[in-house]
Amino acid sequence: MNRTNLCIRMLQLLKARGKMNTTQLADALEVNPRNIREFKKELVLAGYNVEEVKGRYGGYILNDQYDLPVTIFSDEEKDALVQSYKFMRTQKDFKPLTLYCDAMDKIIATSKISSNASLHYMSNSIELDKKISSMIDKTQQAMNHGLCVLLSYQSLKDETPIEFEVEPYEIIHYHKSYYLIGFSLLRKDYRMYRFSSERMFKCDISTRHFIHDNHFHLSNYIGEHSLIPLDLKHVIVRVYHKENGLRLFKEKYWGNKLLPIHKEDDYTDFEFYTDDMSNLYQSLFSMMDQVKILSPDDVRETYLNRVEKIINAYKG
Repeated sequence: MNRTNLCIRMLQLLKARGKMNTTQLADALEVNPRNIREFKKELVLAGYNVEEVKGRYGGYILNDQYDLPVTIFSDEEKDALVQSYKFMRTQKDFKPLTLYCDAMDKIIATSKISSNASLHYMSNSIELDKKISSMIDKTQQAMNHGLCVLLSYQSLKDETPIEFEVEPYEIIHYHKSYYLIGFSLLRKDYRMYRFSSERMFKCDISTRHFIHDNHFHLSNYIGEHSLIPLDLKHVIVRVYHKENGLRLFKEKYWGNKLLPIHKEDDYTDFEFYTDDMSNLYQSLFSMMDQVKILSPDDVRETYLNRVEKIINAYKG
């Protein structure tokens, strides 16, 4: 970044954040602290009223109200803005959420940023196989063109996959998985569908157009207090402390909202929510006799049946 850009960026920082000291400005601009005083002199010569406040809590301030020229956002900055916007809309406990959304709407509308630039937010990185990536891409395309998607999907309650159309509204990344939030034309309600080779067997772009419901808000369907059906199983397990069982248990990913609910000298009971039964059974098997399923009964019975099949295979 050249000197002129650095001076303009310093103006933007002071305009957006208010008073900043030399160290804060130098860190933000990635320059030597002694350069800040030089930038300040050049900005004053250019007619900007940048003042230096002395003292322990001093710093630099832009003492007049200026309408700075609009700068062009990089692709990475656009993506970061939209992703943060999508994320913040899920935070229902954030009191000024409505005002924040109104402000972001104005920024996006006046900054040549497409609200479709990124229609999902990520809590952490995840590697996707080609099939899942393709289904996410198709869903994204359908959303951009106002088209439904045709899913072949098997929920935990269904014995076989069912085909139906969904009006796609959002793609989110939640606890190591991607999900589609959409209006099911079969169920006549908003539902969440996991992009998974064990759940979603087909996802094609439909020819059916739909009109986006302006009353739909992501914050109403995602979050700690949300009632959206996630097909989550509430699982309670007992973890024995022998042979570092507790430490090994905590090193694995078990599900959402993992919490200890009871503790004795030789074991601790945990509860969590999961919809990834394959991962659960694999993790249980790897823990051998250090973890025991307490509930629900159907999860415990399914796991016991799997273990019994393995034993019978070696007996035969």
